[in-house]
Amino acid sequence: MEKTRELSHAVDDFVSTLLAGDFLARTYHHEHRVFPGAAEKIRDLFGWDDLNEILQTHPLRSPQMRLSRDGKQLPEAAYMDARVARRGRQRIRIDPVRLRAALASGHTLAMRYADEIHPGLSELSLAFEGRLLSDFEFNLYASWTATGGFNAHWDNHDVFAIQLQGRKRWRIFGRNEHSMHPRDSAMGTPPAEPVADLVLSPGDVLFLPRGFWHDPVTEEGPSLHVTGSIPCTTGLDLARWVLDQLREDEAMCAELLRFGGPEGPREVLKKLRERMDEAFDQEDLMQRFFAARDSAQFGRFQLGLPEVGPAPAAGAPKAGARR
Repeated sequence: MEKTRELSHAVDDFVSTLLAGDFLARTYHHEHRVFPGAAEKIRDLFGWDDLNEILQTHPLRSPQMRLSRDGKQLPEAAYMDARVARRGRQRIRIDPVRLRAALASGHTLAMRYADEIHPGLSELSLAFEGRLLSDFEFNLYASWTATGGFNAHWDNHDVFAIQLQGRKRWRIFGRNEHSMHPRDSAMGTPPAEPVADLVLSPGDVLFLPRGFWHDPVTEEGPSLHVTGSIPCTTGLDLARWVLDQLREDEAMCAELLRFGGPEGPREVLKKLRERMDEAFDQEDLMQRFFAARDSAQFGRFQLGLPEVGPAPAAGAPKAGARR
């Protein structure tokens, strides 16, 4: 229990250190930053034993878990074993021999939503969510050779990369020239010259804003790191929310007459523009928008079983409950 309490304090201190000073005002969303040794006190949060336990006890399938090399995903059949178990039920599990062979040959193991599986990463994710007022999720990457798993690419979300074991080289290029829409994440060509070429050692942390091309490759393996993904709130999110607030407004519900003279549609469009202008000119618009988003966060819960009365509030576990 004492070790758990100490780790919780270390998690809070770690997140506070990353977000201290001018980080939120000057770095967040804008530029990359390295925090040497910032994660040293939380490296015990997740290690090789934790990864082994997850792979041995959880039936993970693509796309939550995948193996990739040079940007190409390895088919599941190359490292999974399908067998007919008792009562004719088919079970698909990792084949340890073929998995180890694939990893030794240069494939990177990637696991999405690792914080939904591992309690320690869940606690760390929750600490970030509370400070950034945003959803936050951890992906995990393990690699053994200097072969890249995904080639140069850019993400449509901000990232905290936490190096836990081994050393990883990150070449960071300029920001992409295309939209930030998820469907465009494969578009474009990275600049020829990187703006930064750095190596993360165990305990180092890298913050990388969305849109920046990057090419991480294991420098000295085996390498294990997690990346915390932070979705960005965009103008499109705001526009959708405003439209949803106006869904019963008389001007917004007016019919666009398709036939007849142009005056009918023109008058409707005029009222639409006026109503939208009024909505966007409200002084408390952003305050109400972010308040609505905060209240709609999916969040995390604690059941408190075996008690089945009113559910305990998040962050306030019942006596005897494990965090």
